[in-house]
Amino acid sequence: MTTQELKERYLGSSFKGRGHFRVGFIFRNKKYYSITTNTLAIDRIDDELPQLTEDYYTTQKQALLSLYNEVKRANDLH
Repeated sequence: MTTQELKERYLGSSFKGRGHFRVGFIFRNKKYYSITTNTLAIDRIDDELPQLTEDYYTTQKQALLSLYNEVKRANDLH
C-alpha cells in the first residue's frame, strides 16, 4: 500500500487525554477506530518535514502503516 492510499484511508486523530489518542481508518468501506498511545506515529504523520533518519519513524508511510495495523488488530480485522 502506498503512502497516498494510507493517507486517503486515514480519518485523523483526536486527543483523549494523558497521552491517549483516538485514531481512525477506513477498512473495506467502513470506519474503524482505536485508542493508541503511539505519539511518535501521530507526530510523524502531521510532520511535513523531510525524512529524518534519527527519528524512530523515518517516513510518514511507516507511521501510517503502524497505526493502520494497530486499528486492524484492535477491531479484530483480517
